Amino acid sequence: EKDITIKGKTTSQYLASVVMGNLPPRPFNIRMRRMTPDSTTDQLQNKTLWSSYTEIIDVKQCYPNTALVGVQVDSEQFGSQQVSRNYHLRGRILQVPSNYNPQTRQYSGIWDGTFKPAYSNNMAWCLWDMLTHPRYGMGKRLGAADVDKW
Repeated sequence: EKDITIKGKTTSQYLASVVMGNLPPRPFNIRMRRMTPDSTTDQLQNKTLWSSYTEIIDVKQCYPNTALVGVQVDSEQFGSQQVSRNYHLRGRILQVPSNYNPQTRQYSGIWDGTFKPAYSNNMAWCLWDMLTHPRYGMGKRLGAADVDKW
């Protein structure tokens, strides 16, 4: 059992988060009960609503072939500001033409039709990858010969 007291005034909706640890095995019930009576005047709005719940599962998860970032921050450290995060992505290692330089995005000489693995965010070669890769693309239905690389 957990008692929460909300005090103060606001002119807009007030949201409160409650973290409950050491829950019993599922299934279990969660009950929210308001101890003060409902308002009988229009000048006081104190309706209480349950909006949502989120279950936090603290176990090591396995996400093969996935880049995943998880961040947990204390909201009191940031006040009303949203936490800003930036990530630099190089793209994915995929098959690009053997005469292609992914850093400069330029081709040197005449392409002989062969590929090499390289990081790339070039949309043409990302599409080629999605069409021909057997794990996450259409590669089980399409072969490299079914997609015109030229």
